[in-house]
Amino acid sequence: MSSFWKCRNQILAAVAATIGGFGLGTALGYTSPAMPDLRERIARVETDMTPLSEEEESWIGGILNLGGLASAIYVGLVLDVIGRKLTMLILAPPFVAGWLLIGFATNSAMLITGRALLGFCGGSFSIAAPLYVTEIAEDRIRGALGSLLQVMVVLGILFSYVVGAFISYKWLAVLCSFVPVIFFFSMIFIPETPRYLLTKGRASEASDSLTWLRQNLSAHEIEVELKQIEASVNDVLAEKSSFRDLFEYRHLYPTSLMIGIMLFQQLSGVNAVIFYTTDIFHSAGASLPDYLSTIIFGVVQLSATVLSTLLVDKAGRKILFLTSSAVMCVSLIALGIYFQLKSEGKNEGLGWLPLVSLMLFICAFSIGYGPLPWLLLGEMIPQKVKARAASIVTMVNWILCFVVTKFFRSIQEALTIQWCYWIFSVCCAVGFVFVLILLPETKGKTFAEIDEYFGRRAGSKGSVFDEGMEMETKKKGESGGSEVSMKLSGPPAERKGRHWANVQDTYSVGLSFYSK
Repeated sequence: MSSFWKCRNQILAAVAATIGGFGLGTALGYTSPAMPDLRERIARVETDMTPLSEEEESWIGGILNLGGLASAIYVGLVLDVIGRKLTMLILAPPFVAGWLLIGFATNSAMLITGRALLGFCGGSFSIAAPLYVTEIAEDRIRGALGSLLQVMVVLGILFSYVVGAFISYKWLAVLCSFVPVIFFFSMIFIPETPRYLLTKGRASEASDSLTWLRQNLSAHEIEVELKQIEASVNDVLAEKSSFRDLFEYRHLYPTSLMIGIMLFQQLSGVNAVIFYTTDIFHSAGASLPDYLSTIIFGVVQLSATVLSTLLVDKAGRKILFLTSSAVMCVSLIALGIYFQLKSEGKNEGLGWLPLVSLMLFICAFSIGYGPLPWLLLGEMIPQKVKARAASIVTMVNWILCFVVTKFFRSIQEALTIQWCYWIFSVCCAVGFVFVLILLPETKGKTFAEIDEYFGRRAGSKGSVFDEGMEMETKKKGESGGSEVSMKLSGPPAERKGRHWANVQDTYSVGLSFYSK
């Protein structure tokens, strides 16, 4: 409790920033209870809404992802210009407008436009909020606070499931429209990140911001941390940033890693499993109403996501990713086997298998591939290209999400559901190897240490453009070995970060998960 009290302002700021994630969650979960209710009311002529075709319903679901795709362009343009805080505050009015369009819609065009606005605003939060949180958090709690976005998203999904079971689609939309309002009046009193303020030369405001965020530290400790942040910012500002910088190896490598992580997140089959949640419950012999099965699913997902938040700064990011991949792979294989047996009429007495596989899958996804990619997005992307790279990574994520959501049904009809699950299981297995070999552990590391790791990789692998890095090798007299020292242009890097980079090269397969 005392540890919580010492970090209370950081936690308060993180919660305020991620309320937008809760709003995204309500948008993601909205169609599950709302669309069946809307169809029934249209059939009973209890609404002014015109009947919807299957194609229109498909676009109502899929347009959210295209809105998220457009948000990546917006955030990439304004994040470093107007700041993290203002980027998010501007989103509140269109977020409210989107919900009101849905709540008072009389045709499919209003519904689709409203959903597009929700996707745009929610997608913007999914980029800006993690960057804000990772920049205001201390290294020792950065993982937990960085995972808070996904907790809020899942909480928002569960909110839509539970409340939508008892009120109409219209009033659910109206109720959800209050979430951006709550965010606005919470975030307006929270300071901008010290790092961003220093990039704009607003040193006094940066000092005030850091003092508020680190109320547990002495004035001397705050001054030391501020100087460290300022030195890091000055290093970035010393080099003029351009789109060309993305192709430097030290920037391209972490950006490519993040694109890979997002790729495996979407190809894990999570949408395919969610689509069949109700069918899986029915297969297990559970005579539950559809809304209750989705609520149970949401509760399990939320519990596992909270568990990830508690573990991420203790176990580390990498072990959670590996556990997530392995368990999802096994669960998907089991689901595929069940549906294959069901198609052959040999599934008698196996109703428990899909239910257990479903619960294991969603738990595994929620402790690893659900929350952690958004945490790493704020941690691994170098400050110099953070806005541009984060936008590109998020665009890839939303494109993949749209493709899977829009075309999964067609693929399932062509291949059968069991083969879809088995293909997704192969993707999870490949994702396991990807993380094991390539992903560095970032637990407890400063931004300077993480940047230096990728800088060192650039020195050993070669870079697309000159990094201003030189290696010099000194012979060791008696051992006949060699000592490699590295010089970077600008201020010397921290020795601790250099040691971490050496450890990562030595244990390239990442077996030392719990080492400090």
